[in-house]
Order: sequence, then C-alpha cells, then structure tokens
Amino acid sequence: MTVSPSISAIKDTSAQDRLLKPKRTASVKAWVFALVGMISVTLLVLLFDKVTQLFNSDLSISKRQIQIAKVEKGNLQRDVAVQGRVVAANSPTLFAPSNGTISLRVKAGEKVNQGDLLAVIDSPELKNQYEQQKNQLEELELEYERQKIQIKTALLDNQQRIEMAKVDLELAQKNIQRAELNIEMKVISQVDYETQHAELEKIKLQHKHAIQNAKLQKENYEFELKARQFQMERQKYVVADLERQVNELELTSPITGVIGSLMVDEKDSVSQNSELLTLVDLTAYEIEVSIPETYADDLGVGLATEVTLEGKSYVGELAAISPEVTNGQVSGRVKFVDSVPQGLRQNQRISSRILIESRNDVLKVRRGSFVETGGGSIAFVLEGDVAVKRPIQLGARSINEVEVISGLDVGEEIIVSSIEQFNQSQQIYLSN
Repeated sequence: MTVSPSISAIKDTSAQDRLLKPKRTASVKAWVFALVGMISVTLLVLLFDKVTQLFNSDLSISKRQIQIAKVEKGNLQRDVAVQGRVVAANSPTLFAPSNGTISLRVKAGEKVNQGDLLAVIDSPELKNQYEQQKNQLEELELEYERQKIQIKTALLDNQQRIEMAKVDLELAQKNIQRAELNIEMKVISQVDYETQHAELEKIKLQHKHAIQNAKLQKENYEFELKARQFQMERQKYVVADLERQVNELELTSPITGVIGSLMVDEKDSVSQNSELLTLVDLTAYEIEVSIPETYADDLGVGLATEVTLEGKSYVGELAAISPEVTNGQVSGRVKFVDSVPQGLRQNQRISSRILIESRNDVLKVRRGSFVETGGGSIAFVLEGDVAVKRPIQLGARSINEVEVISGLDVGEEIIVSSIEQFNQSQQIYLSN
C-alpha cells in the first residue's frame, strides 16, 4: 500500500517567486477609446450640422459650378464696352452737278491730290443755256447804255426849253416895262397894255411848267434807268450761277487721298445729283461704334474713350452720336485724341471702352451673370457652406464691376455667376 507524502514534505518555493508590475496596455486602450469617442462625437455634431444645413436648403450645388466674389469698397469707373470698325473721318462722295455724259480721269484705288481732275461731264443743254443767258446779259448791258444816252438827250432838250422860256420871260418883262412908260405917256391904249401884261403872265407859266416838267422827267428817267440796272444785275447773277455750273462739270478732288469706289462707268449718261464716286482721306481715321440703346441717355459728345488695338491702348473721345436707334443700337463716332495707330485699315474691327462716369469710395463687387439673371435685385450671400438669398439694390455698372447701394456689406461673399437655376430658392447648399 502506497502512502502519500505529507504536506510538510513539499518544498517551499516562495524564495523563487518575484513581484510582477501590472501592464499599461489597459490604460492606453482606455485613452484611445476615449479619444475615438470624442472625435466620433465631434464628427457626428459636424455631420449633423451639415445634414441640417442640407435638409434646410432647397438645392445642393457644387462650388466648382459657381463663381464667388467678395464685396469691396473703392473707386468705380462706369463704362460700356463697344465694338466698332475703322472708317475714314473724311470720306466725301461726289455727285453729278448736271445731266450729261461722264468721262472718267481716274480709277478705283488710285491716289489723288487735292485739286486733281477726276471726271468731266459733257452737258450741251447746260452750256447752251449759259450762252443764251450770257447773250441776254450783253443785250441788257447795251440797252442800259443806250437808255443812258437817251436820258441825257432828253434832259438836254428839257434844259433848252427852260432856257428858251427864260429868254421869252425876260423879253416879256422888258416889254411890260416899256408898256408901263407908254401908258403913262398915253402912247398906247389900255387894251394894248393889258394884252402885253397877259402875255407876260402866260410866259411866266410856260417857264414855270418847263422847270416842273424837266424835274418830273428827270425823276422818271432815273427810275427807268434804275429798273433797267436791277434787271441787268439780276441777269448777271443768272449768268454767274450758270458759269459756276459749267465750271463744276469738271470735277476735282476736294482732298488728298484715294478713290474709294466708282458708281459709274466711262461714257455713262448721268442724271443731276446722282452719285459718281467716293474718296477716302487716308490721313484721318475714326471708329464707328454701335452702342446699346440702354446707355444712350448717359452718352455725350466728348466722353473719354479707351481704344484697344493689338494689345495697346489709345486715347480717344466720343465725337458724334446718332439721334436714331436702329435694332436697339445707337451709332456713334470715336476719334483719336493723341496719336493715331499705324497700319489702320478701312472696316478693321476694333474694341473700345467708353468711360461714362467715375465714382469714388463706393461699395462694389465684381460684375457677373447674377446681375442679369437676378434682375439686379437679389444675391446669394455665402454663410459657411450655404448661400442665402438676400434682396439687394445695385447702382452704376461698368464692364467689370457693379455698385452696391444696399443689401450687402464690405467683406461679404456672394455668387456672381448665373443664378438662373436657383433664383427661386431661398437657400442653397454648397458642396465641395
């Protein structure tokens, strides 16, 4: 029978035991779990905020699909961009001064100097009319000179009558003096004395009437001569006008330039006032621009204009504005102020910017499609990841900027691209 050893017989191993420190693994795990929990809560809060914003928004759109600009304060240059074409500042058109047959002396594109002969019109009718009126003037001049001689003759006859009447009067006065002596001496009868006295009175009347008649005839002759002179002067004007028309049958160049175009061919029959040819002055160019009708009331002659050609800017000014509106556009002319660009060509397309007004220290924002699509009365203002619709009021507008009168503050950001697809929404969510 086997006997088990007693407990006392088992050796003590306590001397071999060693104290073990508790591991830190459990503590680290606790901290990690706590941190993860906090992050998770934060993410959940943020996610909840995002989800809340998303659900409160009427629409979600990517930020890559829109353009954003910040509201600033500064100077605003109100202007309008226009397109135009180069035209000659001086491009006269010559018209036919009379009916006739034309003979050309130049060709299209040919250079000419001022005063050069361009064309001649043969008008036999006008030339015959000129010769007839010229002959009529010569006849009037001869008649005028003949009438002057006749008047001198008539005045001389009247003067002779006056002098003869004066002689008769002096003789009658002497006779009456003798008759008075004779009547005192009773040499002649009372009847003879009275007869001589009556003869004296008769001669006095003849002398008086001769003077009056000469005066009236002189006035009449002067009136007739003046009327004849007026008739002659009027005929001189007729002849001078016809002479001018005959001289104008030779058409000369009013400028130095080139022949632009010919409207007629050699030996064509032309009617009065019909177009014959155009000339182009190559020393002076202007820009013919088309301006939107909406800016017509703001425009005025003399407004500064910036002309851009091949990357360079040139100073100009608005020289003329048409009073008519055609297809929603107003035509205007821009002339160069300082230097004219070299190498300009007729009908060359050029961009210009008309400076209408300058405003200092105003609230402004970059101009975009939101102005047109929002009617200039609403804007979507960024508030974090959402854009909230807000009523605004816009003022002056330029090509690149627009004035903000009310509704926005400095530093706020708004959507400046088109808002047509969400302008009925009150709030939109902006996703990344």
